[in-house]
Parts: sequence; structure tokens; C-alpha cells
Amino acid sequence: MLTSMLAFVIAIGILVSIHEYGHYRVAKSCGVKVLVFSIGFGKPLWQWQRGETLWQVCSIPLGGYVSMLDEREGDPIAEADLPRAFNRQSPLAKMAIVVAGPLANFLLAILLYWGLSLSGVEALRPLVSFVSPGSAAEKSGIRPGDEVLSVSGTAISSWDELQLGLLEQSGGAVTVALQLRSITGSERVANLDLSHLSRDEIDQQLLSRLGVSPVPLSLRIAQVAPKSAAAKAGVMVGDQLLMINGVSLHGWQDVQQKVSSSAAQPLLLSWKRNGQVIERTVIPDAIEENGKKIGKLGLAPEVDAAAWKEQRFVRDFGFFEGLQYGLQKTWQGSRLTLVMFWKMLTGDVSIKQVSGPITIATFAGESARLGLNAFLEYLCVISISLGVLNLLPLPVLDGGHLMYHTVEFLTGRRLPPEAEAFGQRVGIILLLGLMSLAFYNDIHRLFLG
Repeated sequence: MLTSMLAFVIAIGILVSIHEYGHYRVAKSCGVKVLVFSIGFGKPLWQWQRGETLWQVCSIPLGGYVSMLDEREGDPIAEADLPRAFNRQSPLAKMAIVVAGPLANFLLAILLYWGLSLSGVEALRPLVSFVSPGSAAEKSGIRPGDEVLSVSGTAISSWDELQLGLLEQSGGAVTVALQLRSITGSERVANLDLSHLSRDEIDQQLLSRLGVSPVPLSLRIAQVAPKSAAAKAGVMVGDQLLMINGVSLHGWQDVQQKVSSSAAQPLLLSWKRNGQVIERTVIPDAIEENGKKIGKLGLAPEVDAAAWKEQRFVRDFGFFEGLQYGLQKTWQGSRLTLVMFWKMLTGDVSIKQVSGPITIATFAGESARLGLNAFLEYLCVISISLGVLNLLPLPVLDGGHLMYHTVEFLTGRRLPPEAEAFGQRVGIILLLGLMSLAFYNDIHRLFLG
């Protein structure tokens, strides 16, 4: 818990500082007087004066702000300072100042991805090691050993890119074309049906819900559930499964296919232990899933360590290739964020995907425990999300102010103060609603899973 909170404070501190510094730097470049640069809200914990700007760190680490000289604030302004007031700047200058914050977040992601690429990026081949019996993947013709080459015509080279491609395509009555290469080298197209997915199922677990996994499973037993059918038959951890009903097993796929279709039916199971072959009759437990009786033995296999190592690879980048990689990853993340947000608005994706500070803190802690590279990658993801969110045309966000200044640029007139005030009230209500939803989802995940 302490690690999560510390990682959260560090992550938010970095992201907010970068965002607000973007506003600050461009405002100063435009000649605007910056009064306060604040990281956090609420009671100031530390303050120091640097030039004409008061810098401070406050007690609530959930954002920050840059306060600029502005006649609309009501405070008296010296005659000499009037040209430096934000409200007296040209529409283009105001647009540049507003958009600088989100752009700083995108720039941070690009630079971090670039830096990470220079030491090599570990990735996972888009190789399907396991297909669940009866799953959408199996029905589409995907088989263990298939490598996915493209998603709807877009070439991919890693498992992450496969997931991103399917997330973008999901929602509604959709069939996605996957170009596959089999173990023998032949290529074919599998049409994967996503229409059966509910809104709640379009999330980071999408691929497992579709029935595919990159993890190569061996026939060696890693776990035996107590009082399960396998435990009653005498199967133990470390045993190597050999045959079912006299038919040799070539992978865990064979085990699942045979057992799942044999609920409450006797099977002759053969396995090896310490060089000795053991045969016993086992009756799989009948478990109801989605209205069907499924056979379960209560076994979990070991991961095939050698095969798993072969599937992982390191992508090496040159100096300029790394920059291209940073730009590409930032663009992909931005596009996915917008696509998922739009799908939530249209009802194709559940609003349960909206996350708040508790979830962010949890993932920040998990990434920090995995090491510096994982934490920096997490920073990239959150920085992109922060940049996209702030550009949404919501009056209290940067995107809303950008919309106001764009109208002023196009019409030559500022919006009436009453219209801006009304927009602010609507924006605050919408933002509070979004924050409430995020907190509700966080608490629901925390206590109900």
C-alpha cells in the first residue's frame, strides 16, 4: 500500500509538473505575467518566490494550476502590467498557451518511449499458444501455433499490438479479419466474431475472453485442486500427463478439449511420475458455465519455460528509429484513448472502464515493483491519457478554453462573459460527474473485484 501511494504521488507529481510547465513556458514566451505555479490543490505545504512567480506544492496531489494575470479576476492591475494580462493576448497566443499543457504530456510520452527504446524494448511475438475449447477464437479457426500477422489489414509484430488492434475494432456487431501464419508456414484469414461480447467484456482481458493466450502450457502439473476429480484419482503436482483413453496428448489444448466435453463421464487418464506410468479412471466434475455442463479435473499446468523464452524478443532501435517508435507509440495510445472514450459515449463499451486515483495508484505501485522501465512505461500511458482528456471540449478543461479562443479567432469577438460562465458551470457539473463515476468504479473494483 505504501509503495502504491508513493508511486502514485511521484507519478502525478511528474505528470502535473510537466503539464503545468507547458502552460507556464509558453505563457512566459508570449509575455504573459505568471503569478502562481501550483502543484496540487488546497493548503500550501511549500512555497518559494522566484522572480515574479510564486511556486508552491499543496496538500492535495490531484492536479495543479498556473495562475496568470487577468483583468477578469477582478484584482487591480498596474497600468504597466496591462499588456501582460492573459485576456489581452491575441486569440492565437491564448490558444498556444492553452494547448501547451496537453502537448507537454504528449512530448513527455514521446521522449520516455524514445529513451526506453534505446536500451531495447522487450516484446512478445503475436503467437497463439493456447485456444480455449468452444471459444470464439476456436470457432473462427484459430489454432495453437498460429502467428497473427495483421488485424483488419494492419500489420502487427507483437502481442500488445494484437490486443490494441482488437480493442479498437470491438464494440457492436463486428467481425475482425486476422491474417494468420500456421506452424507449417501457410497463411490464411480467420474471421473472428466479436459480436457476442458485452460492453463489460471489452477491456484488458479481451484476448482471454476470446479464448486465446500467448502462454505456452506444458503437460506437467503445477497445481491440483483439493477434493477435485484429479485429486481423488491420485494426480500430484509434478506429474506429467501422457494419454486420455489411450490417445496421446500433444499439448494442454488436447486435455481441455477432451475433459470439457466429458462432464461426469469416466476417462482413462495416464501420467508419468518418477519414470513410472500410472493409469487411473477419473470422472470429471460437472461444472455449469454459461448454461452448459463443462467437465473439470481440477488441474493447472506448468508454463513451458523454454517455449515461453523463445516467444519473447528484444526490439533494438537506432537513435532516429527510437524517436519514430516514440511517436508511433504515443499516437497509438492517443488514438486508442479517443476510440475507447467514443465507444463509451455510444454505449459500445462499459463506463466501468473509467478509472480514478485508487486504480491509478494501484497500477502505479504494481509497475514500480516491476522495475524502472515498467514504471516509465506506465507514466507514458497516463501522460497520454492526461493529454487526451485535457483536450476534450469540456469548458473547465484545456479543450474547452481552446474551443472558446478558437471561436474568438474565427469571429473576431470573444464569447459573452455570460456564455463563458454558463459553460463553466456545465463543465464543472460534467467533470464532477466523471470524477464521481471514476471514484465509484475504483471502490467497486477494490471491494467487489
